Amino acid sequence: MPAITGRPSDAPLFERWIHEQEPGGIAWKKSERGSWKRGELARPWKAIRERAGMPEVIPYALRHSSIVRGLRKGLPIQQVAKLHNTSVKMIERHYAKYIATALEDLARAAVVSLVPRSHGNVVPMGKRA
Repeated sequence: MPAITGRPSDAPLFERWIHEQEPGGIAWKKSERGSWKRGELARPWKAIRERAGMPEVIPYALRHSSIVRGLRKGLPIQQVAKLHNTSVKMIERHYAKYIATALEDLARAAVVSLVPRSHGNVVPMGKRA
């Protein structure tokens, strides 16, 4: 949570300082924050996996989890695709089961219950409060 608090929802998950050389010298200074490049992530990711005891996990797993989480929360497919820099077609092709489950959950939530409920259980007829 500390890494995402106060940041835009479309900001890259992993950011690093980009350094640039000061004009006319050999010193480097921080210029702005930007996304990690693939080669820059290899060493830190290895350390993260070792510390977590998950040596086989790849960075793509974070993207996959994020897509699934967005679909399960009912975000429109177009929004999920845009947030992950991919196409709706790719989301529909690879995540169809999550889309179907999310749509079923949304439909279930929209249905008006015809049976009164009390604490998650059906109230027997004649015993209503």
